Amino acid sequence: MRNPTLQTAAVVIALSLSGACGLLDTDQPNIIDPGTLDSPTGAAALRDGALADFTFAKDGDGAQVDDGLILVTGLLTDEFMHSTTPPSQQEIDQRTPSVDNPSVSDPYRNLHKARVGAENAAQALQEFSLAPDDTTEVAEMLAIAGFAYVYFAENYCSGIPFGRTSGDSLAFGTPRTTAETFDTALARFDSALAHPGMVSDADGSITNLALVGRGRALLGQGRFAEAAAAVQAVPTEFQYGTEHSDSPERLQNAIWSYSATSLWSVSDLEGDVGLPYRAGDPRVPVDSTVDEETGDVVTGLDLITPQFTLLKYESESPVPVADGIEARLIEAEAQLQAGDLDGMTTTLNDLRATLGLDPVNQPGTQDEAIDLLFSERGLWLYATGHRLGDMRRLVRAAPAGYGRPADSVFPNGAYHKGGSYGSDVNLPIPIEEENNPNSEGCLDREA
Repeated sequence: MRNPTLQTAAVVIALSLSGACGLLDTDQPNIIDPGTLDSPTGAAALRDGALADFTFAKDGDGAQVDDGLILVTGLLTDEFMHSTTPPSQQEIDQRTPSVDNPSVSDPYRNLHKARVGAENAAQALQEFSLAPDDTTEVAEMLAIAGFAYVYFAENYCSGIPFGRTSGDSLAFGTPRTTAETFDTALARFDSALAHPGMVSDADGSITNLALVGRGRALLGQGRFAEAAAAVQAVPTEFQYGTEHSDSPERLQNAIWSYSATSLWSVSDLEGDVGLPYRAGDPRVPVDSTVDEETGDVVTGLDLITPQFTLLKYESESPVPVADGIEARLIEAEAQLQAGDLDGMTTTLNDLRATLGLDPVNQPGTQDEAIDLLFSERGLWLYATGHRLGDMRRLVRAAPAGYGRPADSVFPNGAYHKGGSYGSDVNLPIPIEEENNPNSEGCLDREA
């Protein structure tokens, strides 16, 4: 009997990823007959469905039905403030997300769907494509699966189970630690890089995608020199992004949508420890409207929070999954770890020069260098789904982290809508995993 997960993925949504070209490359929505899945056409449909699922899990839904990981983790960190009313989203902004919070469970469920879809697509493409070793499609799906595991490791607490379906049977997964989840991501990236089809990667887009993913996973494990070596060959101008379209509404860039409709507001020095995202840096372009009568910034839909709208994206803008800027930032962190503050500063200033930004001075101490590096990462990678992973690395113990107190990194103290911030530093494993007899919930909420 055919895998029911594959049948579900047969509904293909016209949303895709591309290399550096920035163009949609799928047709308009259509349905593939499940009876044709075991064919080249069916395998191609599974690829398109996996790319669409990955995009929705990461970026969210332009119709504002499902919150994406970038939006949710942006609330938990210092990137966004909640400027609307749903309490489930405010819980996350206030660092008190519960296990039955739908804004936690929706991206969790969607990310599992994307993970399984990418792995199933890789298998189907290898089995049913006419010449699977002559294209990069299998490798691309393996790399996308690798990023799904990276997102789980960076954003959710330790102890995630990864189940599988086989025919009509569900194999419940056993809990994996954060380190083990990064290991699985690395295995997917390595499989992508070793696939024979990579010899046809003329522009290097899928190779670079897998290399940056590999570097990101190694960074999460504190293997800094290996991470830098992994991304050394990635060009600074490289970018691979999830794609969006103005129509239908669901395919719009949800990060743009949530900000443009006054649901999410750009933070600034949130909780006294956040970065100054509204300081006029071109990497985080922001706009606001001032009430002519009061002189105050107009509020969001909650009528409380000043609304600062992010201009980084438009409705059709792609959202980076991996790029050469991140590759250089990984190299800069390896230089930091090696005590080469001069080299780190040069790497950061070379990046800044690409935007005409003034150079920064070399830090005088290691702590100042850490502050500088993570500030630069926060600004370059704003609203791309990196910030929570970075903040968790700052509070994680060495050698994988920097051992800083959580309240020196995460917003804390008085919350802008009343009450106080909580103490969570990651997203919990949702209550729905209690259906899995192997699940133990979060093994460590601090890791």
